[in-house]
Amino acid sequence: MGAAAVTAMPVKILVTVGTQFPFDRLISMVDTWAAERPEKKDSVLMQTGPGGVQPQHTQYTEFLSPEEYRVAIESAEVLVAHAGIGSILTALESGLPVIIVPRRFDLGEHRNDHQSSTAREFSGRKGIYLALDEKTLKSLLDQSETLEKPENQDVDPRFLSKVSDFIMGQR
Repeated sequence: MGAAAVTAMPVKILVTVGTQFPFDRLISMVDTWAAERPEKKDSVLMQTGPGGVQPQHTQYTEFLSPEEYRVAIESAEVLVAHAGIGSILTALESGLPVIIVPRRFDLGEHRNDHQSSTAREFSGRKGIYLALDEKTLKSLLDQSETLEKPENQDVDPRFLSKVSDFIMGQR
């Protein structure tokens, strides 16, 4: 598919891996899902980060500027993300269902397993879905149009706003 012109693309499924570490496993799983469902590929945008995998069946970009991220979030219907707290809180604040795929220390995806702890902490809340394996991720992606939106009542709105402003570059 190739690199995306972010501001011109309608996004239904936004995948983000953050900017610090590669997360090729997540990129590969979503790309495989899109290959199996060619009718969905144009509605997926993946922010691939510094990894080595370039998707063949979706739109992608290595990084998103704060403005591009805001545009993508505003048009997305679901967020698929590593278990980074900023990504989770952005989804909550934006009212987007979020599918969390934690990075795994045993696979060399992070320096410890804190993302698994974060994912477990948020798991089970309305609009927050946990995918620990490819089968679960694909099933959730197949249901993406009907996933429940989150309720952010458990998170202090002032905290959400501050984290969101920081992520969006509006310190």
